[in-house]
Amino acid sequence: MGVFAKKGDQEEPGGSGGSGLHLDLDERYCTTCRRAVLPWQQTCPDDGSPAVALTELPASMPAPPAHLLAEENEEADGAPPPDA
Repeated sequence: MGVFAKKGDQEEPGGSGGSGLHLDLDERYCTTCRRAVLPWQQTCPDDGSPAVALTELPASMPAPPAHLLAEENEEADGAPPPDA
C-alpha cells in the first residue's frame, strides 16, 4: 500500500546506498611497502617497518624492497619469466 510507505524507504537513484565516503580512523599502513596492516599491529609483518596512519605516510615513494628488486634482476638477465 502506497499510503503507508515512508519517504526514506525509497532507494536513491544510481547507487548502492553509500555516499562513497570512507573514514576509518584505525587504518594503518606500512611506511615501506604501503600495505594496509591491522589496527593493532605496530609494524608491518612483511618487512618490519613501522605502521602509521594514512595521513602520516611520506609523500614520496621509498625505494622498492630488496627482495622485489632481486626478482626483477633475474628477469633482466634473460631468464624467462615464471609465467612462461
